Order: sequence, then structure tokens, then C-alpha cells
Amino acid sequence: MTWIQRIKQLVVASYLLACATSFAQDTAPIRIFVGFVPGGTTDIVARMLAEELRQELGRAVLVENKPGVSGRLAAEALKNAPADGSAYMFAPDSWAVFPTLLVPEAALRYNYFEDMAPVARVISYPLGLYASKSAGVKNVQEVIAQAKARPESAMYASAGTGGISELLGLLLTRSFGVKLTTVPFKGAADVKAALLGGQVPLGIMAPADILRYTDDKIVAIGFMSSKRWSVAPQIPTLAEQGFNVTQGDAFMGLWASSRTPKAQRQLMEYAVRKILGKPEFHERLIQKTLEPSFAGAAELDQQVRQLIMFWGPILKEAGGKH
Repeated sequence: MTWIQRIKQLVVASYLLACATSFAQDTAPIRIFVGFVPGGTTDIVARMLAEELRQELGRAVLVENKPGVSGRLAAEALKNAPADGSAYMFAPDSWAVFPTLLVPEAALRYNYFEDMAPVARVISYPLGLYASKSAGVKNVQEVIAQAKARPESAMYASAGTGGISELLGLLLTRSFGVKLTTVPFKGAADVKAALLGGQVPLGIMAPADILRYTDDKIVAIGFMSSKRWSVAPQIPTLAEQGFNVTQGDAFMGLWASSRTPKAQRQLMEYAVRKILGKPEFHERLIQKTLEPSFAGAAELDQQVRQLIMFWGPILKEAGGKH
């Protein structure tokens, strides 16, 4: 490291320390909006992160659940919150992608590119297709055979209308060659309850929401990812079973209002980086079948834009707004 680089590093560190001191002196609690019901992966990770942020920032950090329409209610709350660094949104990538592509701006009441600012990516994971044990299927071929034999029951649960878990079903329908009808719920916790209760035969979910039930009540049909997941390597991908549906690689992160001062957003990004670098927090995530995956604001922004470019033509073909 050159002396110039060292000086730059010290300047940045001094700047962040000054911001942190100012941030800690503010006594207003930080609110983290979650657009889904309590008990799902998004809610669980948000609360784990909030617990660490309280210590890191020296301020109260509250999680507020605002379930409905795939995170749009939470996003609207974020847009309308005070732009002083006291409001953030923790969400899966899908909230930024699919409402932007599918919902007219007048109905959406916010513009992702103008009103929202990425802060940091926190975790990544593969979405998977799961079956209730009562459905009597163990792999993709059996799912397809049953859907053909009983089309009236060929349905899957998703965690909200217009979200990734619903729209991945479009890709499954195309790849499987059979119609699968979505049954939307308000969040992953409701999807889990429906699967465990046998009210729906199939569900598309994040592994942390359902994987611990796969020994007795749930069958993991396969991950919709390009390769097997290191956290649960025993579960095959759909691609291994002959169906090239690999768009289920997902992630969750933190966003702020674009009106939030950049210094406050950078401080939060720095705090998240520190938290994810703690071995004990890393281990807590792994124990919950979650994979820590930090990225800063610029990389998170790039990922979202790439997803919007990928899904745009697919949804246009399917009749969606683009």
C-alpha cells in the first residue's frame, strides 16, 4: 500500500467515525420496514440484523412489518418516511424487480430508480420447489405426471402476487409443459403453513423457510439454481433433473430512500459490512440455513438492474408491463 493510499484510507476512516458519532447522538429509533408477515426468512434476517445494528450504531432499531403486494406497502412507507437516516427497508431482490416491470407507476406510487437507494446486500440463497408429503411426489417427473393426471390440483403456493416465487412458476410451466396455477399468500410464513397443512401440493420458497421440515413433512423437489447449494448439497437442482430453470438464485438486502443523505447510507453500508464480518453472526446465519453474502451499494444496484433487464423481455412476452 502506497502512502497516498494509506492517507486516503485514514481520511475515509475519520469521515466514517465522525458520521458514526453524529449518527449515535441521534436518539430517534431506526426503523427497518419488512414487506411480509412475521416468521418468514425476510423477517427473521431483518430482526437478526436489527439486533446487531443496535450494538454497532448505539441506537434503538425497530423492525416494522408491512405485509402486502410483494413488498410494495413497505416500499411506499420507506418513500414517505423522514429522509434523515432513520428509515430503511430490508427485502428480497424481487420487490425491486417485479413491481417495476409489472405495475404502472401511478398504481405503484413510487419509482424505484428515482425514489430508492441500495445500501447493502446481506444474504443470498436459491429458491426451490417443495412439495407437501401428502402430495405423494418426490421429483420433477412425478410432479409433471401428477399435473397431467389431475390438472385441477396442479397448483403451487407463492409468497405474494407479482413476486419472484410466483413468476418462477411461469418458467416452470414453460419448462414442464404443463399448466401450474399460483395460489398467492401474504408471505413465506403463510406458504409454509399451507404446505405443512397439505392445503397446497407445491410451493416455491427460500430454503430457510422450509428446509428443516424436509425430513418428515416436506419434500425438496429441487433448487432453481445453476449449481447445488453448498449449505444443503444433498438437494439436486432442477437442471440436474432435465429442466433448465436456473433463475432462482436470489438475495436480500437493505435499501434507503434516495432522499436519505449519502453519508448516512454509507455509514449503514459500513455497519452491515462489519456485522457480516463477525464470525459469530456468520455462524448464526449458517445455522438458520442462510448464506452471508455482503455487497456494497454499487454492486447491489448493478445486480438489480441486471435482473430487471433479464425479466423484462420474459414478462413482456407473458403480457406484462415493461
